[in-house]
Amino acid sequence: MWKEINRYRISSGDGHSEDLILERDDSGNFRLKNDFGNINIEFDSMTGVEFARRFFDDIKDEVEYDLNNLFDDDLFDDSEEDTDVVNMKNPKKKRDCNGQPD
Repeated sequence: MWKEINRYRISSGDGHSEDLILERDDSGNFRLKNDFGNINIEFDSMTGVEFARRFFDDIKDEVEYDLNNLFDDDLFDDSEEDTDVVNMKNPKKKRDCNGQPD
């Protein structure tokens, strides 16, 4: 039998939201489902821990990358030369939060 552990409100960029529900069964497995019932992901403890760690790291890296680009020195430079990382071919592919190759 599945037991609810917590609910998480997820908001999309267009203002819509839904709840994701984390549950655990008697065997120690986890399930993540949405309140509409059309998403249902089951996983074991170790997979869940690794997924959560990578998920957090990936989102954190993307947000830091965006902030670094926002506050890049080029924003405050009056020169005509544009050296911003954003102009590189596919800048987010395999790069860390500072725009350096991963």
